[in-house]
Amino acid sequence: MRITVMGAGGVGGYYGGMLARAGNEVTFVARGAHLEALRARGLELRTQGETHRVAVRAVADPGEAGPMDLALFTVKTYDTATALDALAPAIAGDAAVLTLQNGVESVDQLTARLGASRVLAGVTYVAAGIAEPGIVAENGFSRKIAFGEPGGGSSSRVEAIFAVMKAAGLDVELSTNARQAIWDKFVLVAPHATISALCQTPIGITRETPEAMALYHSMVGEVAAVGRAAGFTIPQDEPDRIVANFMGAPPGQTSSLQRDYANKRRVELEYLPGSVVRLAKQHGVAVPRFEALYAVLKVQARQF
Repeated sequence: MRITVMGAGGVGGYYGGMLARAGNEVTFVARGAHLEALRARGLELRTQGETHRVAVRAVADPGEAGPMDLALFTVKTYDTATALDALAPAIAGDAAVLTLQNGVESVDQLTARLGASRVLAGVTYVAAGIAEPGIVAENGFSRKIAFGEPGGGSSSRVEAIFAVMKAAGLDVELSTNARQAIWDKFVLVAPHATISALCQTPIGITRETPEAMALYHSMVGEVAAVGRAAGFTIPQDEPDRIVANFMGAPPGQTSSLQRDYANKRRVELEYLPGSVVRLAKQHGVAVPRFEALYAVLKVQARQF
């Protein structure tokens, strides 16, 4: 399969690298030192205790990628509009675009720009990042990806993509309700990202403070209420389940938002707690904890 990876960071680098290892024709769209390293040496993929050198093609503009069957859309959410402007002219024929971005608004953003027939909805739990230019490492905790048609059900195109991913050794699930799968992750990730970005501690330290875990529980309840108001199925005991999950998570676990704040990089604030606050107002749901912590994080983000 001819695959273009729009955003060659941790998520795009891991999935694109695995697909390239399996013999697919993968082109990474990257920039800066990472682009130059990919061009010069290919991709070094560190996963499951092994290191793989993968020959890939890397370009600065998706227009240079050539014909594609699938585009993985894995840029940071704050780069969505710019990336779509670059990608849209390069999409032709029956090419599909699978978004694996954070948050719950990506599918609608891509649909508005590319058209509903182009877009597939996906979610991933992989924890991966650029260790240094040309090198992508995942931490071994989870590598799951779930995707499907945004409107539900299945189709020949998602089944074909599923088969290619499965053959590449990916932990992949074909979802008949992909938007629900996105919300299932968001209910877990939005509180974790918000609290971890403020505390700047791994989950192993944070969970030793009962007051912090009570805050987690309340914030899961807030985002779950927003999801229900938006029409998604979220069990009433979801806060209990998620807090219990955190109690058993690897003690060193951190969030990408936390790491970006720590390194004073651009942050996905508006598509994690920001989305909760916006959607809560839209649906008339009270989220006082998210509103307070979002305000503090927004002030902090002004420093960089």
